[in-house]
Amino acid sequence: MANLESLFEQWLEGNVLNAAQLQQLENDPEYSALMSQAQVWQQHSNEYKTVPVPQWDRQSTMLQFASVSVFSMAGVWAVAASVVVCSLIFLVMPKQQAPELLNQVAKQTQLLESQQKQIDQLQKVITAQNELQQQHMYQLAKEAIATGRVERQEDLNNLLTYFKTQRAQDQAYLRMQLNDLAEQVQEQPLAAIAKN
Repeated sequence: MANLESLFEQWLEGNVLNAAQLQQLENDPEYSALMSQAQVWQQHSNEYKTVPVPQWDRQSTMLQFASVSVFSMAGVWAVAASVVVCSLIFLVMPKQQAPELLNQVAKQTQLLESQQKQIDQLQKVITAQNELQQQHMYQLAKEAIATGRVERQEDLNNLLTYFKTQRAQDQAYLRMQLNDLAEQVQEQPLAAIAKN
């Protein structure tokens, strides 16, 4: 693969490759696609022509303001009027509303403080629950490990019992065969036994 990469880089740099090397690049689907894309971009690069930028007539595109001072004076009058209206609202406002507003602000502040205390208490409860949950998870993991050990021990004991049972059965079977052979030997005459 590294060989194809170096061949492709040589081809991109304009080095002349022999027919076998070109065939290797064209046979590989990845490098074949890269070669076709590179050829398209080279063709676009060769056909690129610069276009002169037209001269910009700045005066024809910008609006001319003849009466700039009128607009600036209107802005000053608008700001002055808004200041006068705001001051009148505060001066004319009844004196009774100010203490009510202060009481409402104090109530809202107390409400926010109590909500903050509730949030703090909830965070403490959540933290305690998380710690308790972690302890439960640790306990469950310990119990699962202990249960697994007990089950494995029981499985090993069952396996040993099975092996012992099989061994006892095999020994009993061998004893039966030996007894059968012994009976056969005893039933044969002594001359036949000597020949065997």
